[in-house]
Amino acid sequence: MEKKIRLAKIISHFGFCSRRDAEQIIINGGVTLKNSIFKEFTIKESLIKYIKVNGVHLKKNKTRVWCFYKPRGYVCSNSEQFQQKSFFRILPNDIPRVVSVGRLDILSEGLLLLTNNPSLSNFLEKPINSFERNYIVKVFGLIDDELPLLVKDGIKIKNINYKGLDIKILTKKKNNNYLKISIYEGKNREIRKVLEHFKLHVKTLKRISYGPFFLNELNNSEIKEVDEETLKNNLEKIKFNDESDCWKI
Repeated sequence: MEKKIRLAKIISHFGFCSRRDAEQIIINGGVTLKNSIFKEFTIKESLIKYIKVNGVHLKKNKTRVWCFYKPRGYVCSNSEQFQQKSFFRILPNDIPRVVSVGRLDILSEGLLLLTNNPSLSNFLEKPINSFERNYIVKVFGLIDDELPLLVKDGIKIKNINYKGLDIKILTKKKNNNYLKISIYEGKNREIRKVLEHFKLHVKTLKRISYGPFFLNELNNSEIKEVDEETLKNNLEKIKFNDESDCWKI
């Protein structure tokens, strides 16, 4: 029996719109299959090529990636609650529909990767792929000289297991110091929770790289598209197959 795939997922992963919006388009009769309105929420894989959304055949766009310096005070979500501000509101108008690769919490800043290819986002986020994320963190509190060794092989905090973190102590002052921290999993507020466990208060947290992508000289709120040659080299480096079907993730 041929496998069926959620239609909203397919529409979203072709970069047409979000899954929620795709479901509404289906309900409103905006999807056709061989010129007949199609209101099913799943579809056989062999029929995908015949789908039209609002009269347009689904087309896989060329993968693009942007490096964005997310400022403090913005959330990595389309949803704005409790007077929060989404970083999407400060993106240039000429940026197409994009998804973020992972998140930075509202108090964190620095490199946020954006892409028009949700499959790439999913690939970079998967913990099994263990892409290195590097951060510069300013902390308040007394730093134990043994801290790098204590977290190197992983640590369990409040019944949550964290993979090993690489920590380099960059300064040795009484209280305010800088650390360079590398993580490979990216659990929710991972760095903050680990440092809090060692009675260190995070004052600033800035991501400077994610896998083969770097913040470099970007300033606060600036965005820059990764040029085609660099992107191609980076995707080859991480063994991402951009020719795979974008709904198979």
